[in-house]
Amino acid sequence: MPKPMKARLPVWRRLGWRLGASFLLLTALGILLSGFLQYRAEEAWLRQTLGTLLLNIARTGALLVDGELHRAIVQGGRTDTAAYATVRAQLQKIRETNRLGDPIYTLSDVRGDQARFAVISHGEEPVGKPYRLAPEIQPILRRVLEEGTAAYTDIYVNEHGAWLTAFAPIPDRAGRTVAVLDVDFRADVYRAELAGILRRLYLHSLAGAVLALVAGVLLARQITRPVTRLSAAARAVVEGNLSTRVRITARDEIGMLGNVFHLMVERLQVSHRSMVDVLVRALEARGGEAGALRRLAEAAGALADRLELSPTQREALALGALLHDIGEIRTPETLLQKPGPLTPEERRLLAQHPVSGVEILERVPLLTPALEVVGAHHERYDGTGYPQGLQGETTPLVARIFAVVDALDAMTHPRPYRTTRSVGEALAVVEQEAGRQFDPRVVAAARALPETQWAALLLGPVPTPAASETAGLNR
Repeated sequence: MPKPMKARLPVWRRLGWRLGASFLLLTALGILLSGFLQYRAEEAWLRQTLGTLLLNIARTGALLVDGELHRAIVQGGRTDTAAYATVRAQLQKIRETNRLGDPIYTLSDVRGDQARFAVISHGEEPVGKPYRLAPEIQPILRRVLEEGTAAYTDIYVNEHGAWLTAFAPIPDRAGRTVAVLDVDFRADVYRAELAGILRRLYLHSLAGAVLALVAGVLLARQITRPVTRLSAAARAVVEGNLSTRVRITARDEIGMLGNVFHLMVERLQVSHRSMVDVLVRALEARGGEAGALRRLAEAAGALADRLELSPTQREALALGALLHDIGEIRTPETLLQKPGPLTPEERRLLAQHPVSGVEILERVPLLTPALEVVGAHHERYDGTGYPQGLQGETTPLVARIFAVVDALDAMTHPRPYRTTRSVGEALAVVEQEAGRQFDPRVVAAARALPETQWAALLLGPVPTPAASETAGLNR
């Protein structure tokens, strides 16, 4: 009797192959989609990081340029004047400090798609030379002029290559924008690297799909586990934890994404440090005492050791000590250095610097921890301080701590309006003001520190002069 013949289905109709093909397709699509989304997020993050860094360079550089002096240069239309040389030197310093490869320049008389060169850091461009604006630049530049705030473009291409540009307004004494500072970054290499990352992403995704067909569910679970960990780590970074790290040992597209994630976090940390350093250099350029703000930050940290502060509060105190008087950038230098008593109008103008400091820093998310100290370090415990008249513990603790340290530092160092006191005399004055100007609990902690330690903190050598800043004015 002949054996019955077995039905042989075509390969494309066999359930095993169909399940395998479906798993391959779904896995390939899943990996490609997740990889592409991660790539887009990485691309956006890197662009934002680069744009933010250029924005801070432009914003801080604009603070160094005297608007009145710049207006005189534009009106004179000459490059051989002392005023032009002064502003050009300032632009060269900004470029060299931040290691920029392309010139930094200012633009004036912006109308439609045309502007005019004013001052350039290097090269030969006459004042008033027409400058045609790329279409991508025009709306950003209009917004900078209309709103008086710094901004940066997306990557755009012109006849000279691919660029990313940041603009910052240069105001005069009345706050009117008289020119715009232009900071360019050549993005050709950046675009090529992104294209290479995208190609590698596709290749790795295809390799992952083939492995998924062979290894099945076990390999799928092995792939999704590090993705979940990367997702949790990315969420922690979004919430402000820049110290998060995830160890990814896979040598596939997930491992590549893990490395890129670490690179993004590291660049964000570098961007944060760069912002602070740029601000330090800008403040130091006004002629302040080298190392004064680092000294204040270290003394505030020593006093904080005697009190119960969270890591977040300690970070806010340290950053606030470095940037507490950044609002004085908007205060005339003659007022800050006036040796005699201030008039009521001068006091009113000086009292605006905490508010100005908050306005400057609140636009930079990485610097917002400093706002409590910047905005409230001149409040008094009895409620008679400024700018808000906060009383008692309604003033943030970090501001109350810094107020004591700032007063001790001011009394033990020369000021145009008062003589220098010894550390012991300064501590006695602070103790007398407990309950009036200062928080009694903070004063008690300050008195608990040995006088010799205060002398070392306030009068000793500064260990890191590169991080120096202008000394705070404690009026």
